Parts: sequence; structure tokens; C-alpha cells
Amino acid sequence: MKRRICILLNNLNEYNFQELVHRYLSIETYEVTIAESFPDDPSRYSIIVPWNYRKVISQAEKAGNVVVLHSSNLPEGRGWAPIYHAFSEQKDEYVISGIFAKNEVDTGNVIVRARFSIEDGYTAPFIRAVDRELSLLLVSKILENWPNGNPLGVAQVGTASFRSRRYPIESQIDPSKTLLELLPHLRGIEGSCPAFFYIGGTKYLIKIRPEIQPNKPPKVIIEYPAINKVETWSDWND
Repeated sequence: MKRRICILLNNLNEYNFQELVHRYLSIETYEVTIAESFPDDPSRYSIIVPWNYRKVISQAEKAGNVVVLHSSNLPEGRGWAPIYHAFSEQKDEYVISGIFAKNEVDTGNVIVRARFSIEDGYTAPFIRAVDRELSLLLVSKILENWPNGNPLGVAQVGTASFRSRRYPIESQIDPSKTLLELLPHLRGIEGSCPAFFYIGGTKYLIKIRPEIQPNKPPKVIIEYPAINKVETWSDWND
């Protein structure tokens, strides 16, 4: 019998990653449902994955099979804008944590982590594309490692921090700063809220991108702390 997966979207129009779903959650093995609302009977699914979901799911913790994919090394970096902060804080690594959903945001037990080095040519749009693909891979990895029941997680360990929501005004830059000073900020900003500055009464936009699109991370480390398992993955299949 195929295992059932529910991916929750804010709006079905956001479902623009069908190819990746088919690649990592094959129809031969899984039955994938794309939904806007939390299932009436969550027990019908092996795993329920909120996908950048902005609605409150009061039933998630009780259901016990809701897995949130949050892009930081939890408990560090709970909250908002993880991609931006990975650059602005000049992190050496980018981390995605797969956790059980809890009523208190981003505090659930950790099931899986994926990490890779942030290379010089990476920018926020590139990282977002990699993040989306790796997140779907992690869903499949969770199901592969726990084929007969619910995944196991461990409590988050370390000093917790919370990142606030960012607003477009925060993309403004100080043109008197050097480009090198501004680079972490510019690398972390995406096209929907471009960096800008004013000279006189004129507003200027500024974007950066590498001349040559970088390759995807050559090595991704995937950790399953509850079962003391670590594996290396690099099969992007492009």
C-alpha cells in the first residue's frame, strides 16, 4: 500500500514544483495530496508537511505526524526570514531542520537536519531553489528511514534565538558604505523586495547576481539524531 503524504499550501496556485514532487516522492511509492486546509482526519496520512504555510494549525501538535521544515540550525534562528539571515549573519553553512510541529513555533523535536557549505557565488534566489529541492528530499528521507511508523525526534539542544519578520523598508542600504560592507545584505535579498537607496529625490534599486550560475552544493550532510545516523548526499539528478 502506498504511503500517503499531504503538502499544505496557502493557496493551490503556489503549487509550481510538481516536477520536484514527482522526482522525490514518486507516484509508484507515495500518494501525494496537495491541499489548502488541514485534513479532517490527519491519521490517514503518514506525514503532513506545511509548505511555507501561514495559517495557524491548532491540531498539528496533537496529530503527531505534522513535520515542519525550517531553514536554520534549530534552536538557533527560530522565526522569520532564515535565508536572508544566513547571509546577513555570514554563516558558513546553510541548515534545514525537519521538526515535529508544536504549538510554540519552531520548538518541536528534531527528526532530521541537512547542511551544506555556503559558497561565494550563492545568493538568496539560488539558495531558495536549493532549499525547496532539499526539503522534498528530506520528506522522502524521513519516510525511508521510518517505513513502519512515526519518525523519531530528539529535543532541540543549544541556545535559542528568534529572528523577526522583515519588511521591505529594511532592504534600504546606506550608499556611503563600501560594497564589501554591503555584500552580505545584498546577497540575502530577493527580487520581491530589492535593495534600494535614495540620492536626492530619486530612488535607485540595486541587485546582484553571479555572472555564472553556481553549481548546486557538491555535498549535503544529512543527520538523523534520534538514530545516530549520518549520510552524505549529492545526487541532484539535473
